[in-house]
Amino acid sequence: MDSWPGWLGVAAVTGLAMLLVTAPTLRRLPEPERSPEPEPEAKIPYRRLAQPPFVLGCTALSVAAALVAAVTMPVQVLPLWLVLATVGVLLAAIDAVTTWLPLLLTRVAWLLMGLAALVSLLFGASPSQLVRSALGAALATALYFAIWWLTRAGIEFGDVRFAPLIGAAAAAQSWPLLILALVLGTVAGGIFGLVRLLSGRRQAFPYAPSMLLGPFLAGLAQQLSGV
Repeated sequence: MDSWPGWLGVAAVTGLAMLLVTAPTLRRLPEPERSPEPEPEAKIPYRRLAQPPFVLGCTALSVAAALVAAVTMPVQVLPLWLVLATVGVLLAAIDAVTTWLPLLLTRVAWLLMGLAALVSLLFGASPSQLVRSALGAALATALYFAIWWLTRAGIEFGDVRFAPLIGAAAAAQSWPLLILALVLGTVAGGIFGLVRLLSGRRQAFPYAPSMLLGPFLAGLAQQLSGV
C-alpha cells in the first residue's frame, strides 16, 4: 500500500472498529480471581473503563497505530499489524490503567493473530513468512519468559503472554525488525521506569505499553532510514 488514500482508509476502518467494540468488550471481560499484591488500592474494574474518555483514547491510539502500520509495512503483513493496532492497543491501554492484562482478551488476541497470519496469504504473504512469524512469536515469548523467571518482580506474567503478539507481527516482516522492536520496546520501558523512579513511584508499572511501542517505533525507524 503506497498512497495516502489507502493509508487513511485503513486507519479509518481500524478506528471505527475500535470505537464500536471497545466498550462492549470491556463490559464483558471477567475480572481476575485474585487482587494485585501488594495492593495499594482496589483494582479498577474493567467495566468502569467503558467510558467515553477511555474509548476515545483507545480509538485515537488505534488510528495512529494503524496509520503507522499502513505507511511502514507491506500489505502482505498488514493483517498481523492491524491486530496489534486494535486488540494489542486495547490490551496495552487496559494494562496502563489497571496494571492487569486480561487473560481472556489476550487469548482472543492470539487467535486473531493466527487468523491474520492465514489471511495474509491472501494478500501475497509466503509460507516462509508465516513460519518466520510463528518462530518470532516463540522467540519473543521465550525472551520475556526468561526475563520474568530471572527477575520475578521485574515484569508480570501477563507481559510474557503479550510477547507473542509482538514477535509474530514484527518477525513476519523480518528478523532485523523483530530485534529492533524488542530493543526499542526495552528502551522505552527503561525510560518509563526511570521517570517513575525519579518521581518517587517505586511500585510495579505496566510494561505492555512499552512492549507495544517497540514494533511501531521499529517500523518508523526502518522507514526513515530506508532499510
